[in-house]
Amino acid sequence: MGTVTIERLDNLFWLGRYIERVYQTIQLYMEGYDHMIDEDGAYYNEICEQLGIPNIYTSSEDFINSFGFDRNNSSSIISNAYRAYDNAMVMRDEISTKTLAYIHLVIANLEKAKNSVSPMLELQSVLDNILAFWGCLDDEVDEESTRNAVKVGKRIERLDLYLRAKKPREELVRETDRLEHRVKTTNLKYNKAALKHVSALIEDEPIDYREALSKAMLII
Repeated sequence: MGTVTIERLDNLFWLGRYIERVYQTIQLYMEGYDHMIDEDGAYYNEICEQLGIPNIYTSSEDFINSFGFDRNNSSSIISNAYRAYDNAMVMRDEISTKTLAYIHLVIANLEKAKNSVSPMLELQSVLDNILAFWGCLDDEVDEESTRNAVKVGKRIERLDLYLRAKKPREELVRETDRLEHRVKTTNLKYNKAALKHVSALIEDEPIDYREALSKAMLII
């Protein structure tokens, strides 16, 4: 499994989680942006409820600015991007400078979007650079345990967000299977019983999303 220490595997894991959180929340933000501008100014309440984050916002405009681009807001897209960047910097030798460069571009485009009157173009560039990051990780990093630790972070974050969004069963089964396959390839410690429990809950009718989420939070 290579020579990556448990502590550094943790950095890789959180790099994967944070960059996936940025990717998923930008998509939610972009979808909600049009709702708040053109239709329902209070739509941000639904986004906060779905993500399980504190609703500290006073208006749709406040949400658009703060949730998107306020680094002092721990739930914001940009603060999560900087957390991904911090973990990537620690692991720059393992993930390669080329892979790290895409995280730099994510930050640069978010800072550009922050000062834009219409940030959708810059946010689309962020999504594109995150996809490029994943491609570069596969292409540039030879150490399998390094790649897999980042991808476990991605899978656990996606499962968490999909459960919060109450995605259909087939999507949850797909993500749970992917996580189970991936986590077995790393030295990361995980709770096999919790993962098995989540899989069983997803198969139930109807799905108990709250219970499945609580168990998913115990997997790693």
